[in-house]
Amino acid sequence: MDQIILVVDSDILAGRRLVEALESDLQIEAAFWWLEDNRWKLILATPRVHEQGPRLVYSDILDVIESTTDLPRNLFERIEAVSPSAGVVTMFDLGADRTLPLGRFVVSESIRSVYVEGAYFYKFQPRTFAKAS
Repeated sequence: MDQIILVVDSDILAGRRLVEALESDLQIEAAFWWLEDNRWKLILATPRVHEQGPRLVYSDILDVIESTTDLPRNLFERIEAVSPSAGVVTMFDLGADRTLPLGRFVVSESIRSVYVEGAYFYKFQPRTFAKAS
């Protein structure tokens, strides 16, 4: 599969289903596909990474994937769980409106003065947002 071209519809749907399944337990504040170094990864930002450590968060994510019949097992290999204060989240200076283009592909565009090689945003509402220095 050509990694530059994301994700077929099934990847977008799988990501959405996973975010919905995780949202209440993991307090997902941002969720988006991100293209970096010709590789797509599903970024999940939750304060639990900072509070409890990434190992426990990844364990919870894997449990959900394994218990949900319509999620592909290889999705786990493409997930990166981060704190909402991680650089990939805080690099967007959201200003007063705090919005990003949800539900559409962003390819070779600038968003809030950040060049985005590729992204697909499901959710972006970091409440524990701390701008990168």
